[in-house]
Amino acid sequence: MLLSRSIFLQLIFPFILASGILTFILSMETVYRLIYLIVERGVSVFSVGLLLLYRLPQFLSVTLPLAIVIASVVLMVRLSTDNEIYAMNAIGISYWQIGRPFFLFGIVTTLLALSITLWLQPAGYAAFEEEKMRVLKTQTTKTIQPLVLNYDFPDKVLHVQDKGENEDLSGVFITDRELTADSMVILADHGRINVREGERDLVLSLEDGRIHLQGSAENYRTIAFEKFHYIFRPLQIVPEKKDGHIWGVSTSALWRNSSQPSQIELFLRLTTPWACVAFAVAMVPLGLVNPRRGRSGAFLRGLILVVFYYLLWMGAKEMTQNLNYQPHVLWLPPLLIWFFGLYSLYKNNLNRSNIIDLLNSSAKIKPRTKQQVSAC
Repeated sequence: MLLSRSIFLQLIFPFILASGILTFILSMETVYRLIYLIVERGVSVFSVGLLLLYRLPQFLSVTLPLAIVIASVVLMVRLSTDNEIYAMNAIGISYWQIGRPFFLFGIVTTLLALSITLWLQPAGYAAFEEEKMRVLKTQTTKTIQPLVLNYDFPDKVLHVQDKGENEDLSGVFITDRELTADSMVILADHGRINVREGERDLVLSLEDGRIHLQGSAENYRTIAFEKFHYIFRPLQIVPEKKDGHIWGVSTSALWRNSSQPSQIELFLRLTTPWACVAFAVAMVPLGLVNPRRGRSGAFLRGLILVVFYYLLWMGAKEMTQNLNYQPHVLWLPPLLIWFFGLYSLYKNNLNRSNIIDLLNSSAKIKPRTKQQVSAC
């Protein structure tokens, strides 16, 4: 009991440290963009801090499994190099007993990751989009500059030739970021941005313009207008949309929706956190090192395990999205890593180097027959 508590407590500090460092590294691009908002757009530090806070659950859902690997390797390497593993084996403590606190720590981390992926992450993503639109509304004066391509509006490109003192726009050009057969190009002589607080959107009121519909060469059309209202809304997170972002949809809404994108997203939220407990179990035998051979081998094995897991994860995700497999396939990566960890623990516990030796040792352990018993 005291041994399990000691190992469990020793995992906490390297886990927190690794989580903090990895989250900081992963968030560098977002931090850079948010700093740009402060410097170039004059957005308040409070708003930028909120945006970063709302993105934090997304970063943690990725870094927690990696932090488990690092914390487990660091502790197992220290126990090996200090000969504590050999001392524990000498007094009859098996690898199963050593791995028990790692398994418990992995379960606790998995529950934490599940709370993040099931509740905090979708809520944070939705709040991030809302705050981003609020900042966009309050910064309309600075976001739209003449002769500068503006990408602040979702999936759109806006360009204006000139902007008057009363925020009146002239020479307005707007189109999709990625042109498709259904895209349209809008040109207008005059325009103005209006904010509708009740509907939480921006309205670009255009006057005296023309809409160009791409289509084919035979079906190319233009539509002239005197007044046209173009509405910009935050990203519409709708589960029924096949290719749309559904990160911000609540887990309960995904559970009630039977469409394939919703089910894939639901299973991703359910299965990804279980990598924590799978890594915790697998890294106990992989973290063992010979004190005479150095520590690099354990870290290399941990890196190979992480790469192998994410290759499996990407393959399972590809099978569900493009090959129309059932979303239950997403359970395979964590289960395979978990079974590999159990096999490695069992092998090390019997002091066998490979599966052939393991099978031979298992074959030797057979119950005595009646003849053997009578002979004795």
